[in-house]
Amino acid sequence: MAPVPDEVEPPPLPTGSDGASTPQIPLPALVQPPSPSLPDPVVTQGSNFIHGLIGLSPGGFSETVRNSISSLARRDHDATAVDVVHLKPDSTSADVGAGALLTRSKSKGPLSMGLPPAPEPRPRHLLALPHEILLLIILRLDFADIVRLRKTCKALHSLASPQQIRRLFGPVQLRLQLLGHCKNCLLYDPFRSRLLQPTVADHGYPLASCCLDCAVKDRDPRIRVGKRINLANMDTVWVCRWCGFPIVEGGAFGCEQMHRFCYKRYNDALFVFFLLGWLQLGLGIVAAALAWRYFRDDILVFAPTVTNFLLLWICLGFIICRGNVWRTYHFTLVLEFLILGLWIPPIYSIAAGIAKSPDAHVEKSTKATLAMFALNTLFRLLNLIGNILLLGRLDTTSRNRSAIPAWRRPLHSLATALVMWTYPQSLEQKLPPDFL
Repeated sequence: MAPVPDEVEPPPLPTGSDGASTPQIPLPALVQPPSPSLPDPVVTQGSNFIHGLIGLSPGGFSETVRNSISSLARRDHDATAVDVVHLKPDSTSADVGAGALLTRSKSKGPLSMGLPPAPEPRPRHLLALPHEILLLIILRLDFADIVRLRKTCKALHSLASPQQIRRLFGPVQLRLQLLGHCKNCLLYDPFRSRLLQPTVADHGYPLASCCLDCAVKDRDPRIRVGKRINLANMDTVWVCRWCGFPIVEGGAFGCEQMHRFCYKRYNDALFVFFLLGWLQLGLGIVAAALAWRYFRDDILVFAPTVTNFLLLWICLGFIICRGNVWRTYHFTLVLEFLILGLWIPPIYSIAAGIAKSPDAHVEKSTKATLAMFALNTLFRLLNLIGNILLLGRLDTTSRNRSAIPAWRRPLHSLATALVMWTYPQSLEQKLPPDFL
């Protein structure tokens, strides 16, 4: 738009009839109205409104901070110290007691009462509780925990006295608590499924129950393989023939007198014994065949070998015909001793012949025969030791007792291995034994 001029040239005046023009009167200049100004942006108005709400000056945050610091400085300059005044005991103030601390400013301000001192911190431990709460805590504990609690300090030892425990629990509840604990290790079993059944005649009754672990460790006469034992929950269980621990959680399928895991290991031992039996039988037959083939003319080799071959089948017959009741260990012991003694002359004869040979060359047949004789001798020696252990009624479950010294555990493991080598089915035999 083009700018409007300040003065507008007036139109020409009309002239008269005589041609004279009329005088011109100057006209005032046209007043231009002010142009409408736009209002302030909304953002500016909004910022001023927010500044007013939060107490900021229009100058911004920095100016507000300066004003605040100046105000604090003036206030600190005008502040006066506070005097502490002790009222006399005869003060007539109705709101303040004798000797109360009052504060009064120098500007004749009103009196104000001082805050009471903070209480001293009290110890936060079990003994800080009232005796009533301690007795309620003791009432929630079992007998073993109460015994351990009495050993902590003298205060709790005197609080949990036997008289107090009797009053808290009562005769019936206290008797049930004592029957549910082991007298040796204080093991608590509320269901009494792992405790042996006590009797009134036992020493210390009703604290006369014994857990299964302590009974096995102490070799309780009630824990015997092949016998049933009575538990404190009126249940009757067997003692495992493999490990010697009572079967609490149920026996194996097909053998109720062994744990499931123990029965699996027992079957593995039977399988190994079956393989070793066939191996011994094969070694005996091969050794006899080699003696008949290569050493028929040597009487020290041929005669003992034939005798051992016959005794081998007799010993095998005793093992096969052996049952769960009758014991034939003494017969097999004599047979094994004879077989072991008869293998010595052939070995001596062959070894002497090798030593007397002029050259160092030894035939392969001689070496093979000597090796077979040596293996048969070794196997018969192990069978002899195993039969001695079986005849002496070795307790194979003693290897699992933790009360055995450390130096004796390898010996027990070795003795058990020899029994498994000789006749592992001895674990299934009934007790007491009957010998032919």
